[in-house]
Amino acid sequence: MLNSDPIAFERRELEPWKVLLRMQGLEKKYGGNRVLDGLSGEIRQGEVVLLRGPNGSGKTTLLNILTGYLEPDAGTIEVSRAGKVDRMKFPRPWWSRASVSDHFTPERMAWGGIGRTWQDIRLFRSQTVLDNVAVASPRQKGESPFWATFRPRKVARQDRENLSTSRLTLAELHLAGREGSSAGAISLGQSKRVAVARATRAGTRLLFLDEPLAGLDAAGITDAIDLLRNLVTRDGLTLVIVEHELNIPFVLPMATTVWSLENGHLRVEPALAVRAAPPRDIFEALVTDSRPFSYSTHSQPLPGGAVLSILATPREPTDSFALEILDVVVRRGCRLVVGAEVADGSKRGLTLRIRQGELAVLQAPNGWGKTTLLNALAGLVPVETGEIRLNGRRIDQLPPWERARLGLSLLQSEKSRFGSLTVAKTLHLARVPDAPADIRLYLDRKMATLSGGEARRVALACAGGTEYFKVGLFDEPLTALDERALSSLPKRLAALLHFGALLVALPSAAHH
Repeated sequence: MLNSDPIAFERRELEPWKVLLRMQGLEKKYGGNRVLDGLSGEIRQGEVVLLRGPNGSGKTTLLNILTGYLEPDAGTIEVSRAGKVDRMKFPRPWWSRASVSDHFTPERMAWGGIGRTWQDIRLFRSQTVLDNVAVASPRQKGESPFWATFRPRKVARQDRENLSTSRLTLAELHLAGREGSSAGAISLGQSKRVAVARATRAGTRLLFLDEPLAGLDAAGITDAIDLLRNLVTRDGLTLVIVEHELNIPFVLPMATTVWSLENGHLRVEPALAVRAAPPRDIFEALVTDSRPFSYSTHSQPLPGGAVLSILATPREPTDSFALEILDVVVRRGCRLVVGAEVADGSKRGLTLRIRQGELAVLQAPNGWGKTTLLNALAGLVPVETGEIRLNGRRIDQLPPWERARLGLSLLQSEKSRFGSLTVAKTLHLARVPDAPADIRLYLDRKMATLSGGEARRVALACAGGTEYFKVGLFDEPLTALDERALSSLPKRLAALLHFGALLVALPSAAHH
């Protein structure tokens, strides 16, 4: 009897070169825009694939399809496991969707040994690091009402074994001692390690990583590269890595294959045939290319290894401060994040002053508190002691919306968008009078359909284009931008200095 379901499980022997995943003729459209146009390729066991392409080229769309989060319009996906092949063909006829056991889902791909990490790290922030890893363990008896009700001792025994194994996994990733920490209280680099630990605990053989180096400082990048190498050489994982333009030089030496995605088409070539430009600091371009400002590079060392550099100053000297941070102390729970404790047990707060027309760059190690500081300035996190002044007016007691009305603008490092709104409505909500030329092409698209780079461009427009703008707080503005967007960013930032000042937070020497 013929099986008419195109997503049915097909049994045949694997090819001798151990292909883990094969795609043929994948197509995906958003409206009239064909993002993927007949993509074909395969991923073999032990490969490290670098997936690159400009903003909007479809990198995240392809990852979402290959991990079961998005269904393609057409094409075939084959996943091999245990000597058999699970073949899924698209589009699926309407009657196949009525099946209760045969769906194209992330769970199905995970059962085939495919896992992923996300650009915006999706941990359970209120749960412990250990629980975040243990929850990924497959086939837990406690998930069954029968076992939980009638075999509680066996469930408890398995839970203890699961927690023990999860502790070992964390220890292997240099996270011993942080098992009981809340996932919302650890550094960015540690969060990314937890995400990888969770994926490996789930039995992943083929791991997709969406910008694993984004936001990391120099030490964090080194640690992350070592971790990825160990996943391949020690644990036998196969990796597909999507990485930011500036971080490609760090990934390329360990890659075996490069997938270049552009205009809906995929070009596959050996990594040895690809050459990447050396990593650079985008603010060097700001210093050299943006005028009519005069520039200096004087720096102020801060506690904890951070440095505040003033890169741009107005042509005319001014004593008018746009932003003053005076003896500010911020806690997250019982942890002192901004400020320091002195020998006598008292607290010394952070003090910074930024003049009108200045571009201040705060470079600090991961875990220093850059994001917490900017969120506190914007009113999203309470200040324990100290004062914040905007153009001479004290604002630390004001709610976030009042600070925004006074001209304080925040660009957050993490995704913070209303997915159901169109780009045009998002700009209107942010009171942006004129859309920048680089985002006018997708004004009618919903924010949820944008790529990471496209959404970042909209966020930059919202943060810097508002009619109220006086001081901008930009948390890692380079994230997800391609080379074209990076080249236009300095002029955009320089233009904002005509209206006020900028405080930009970056990881320490991540791109030097």
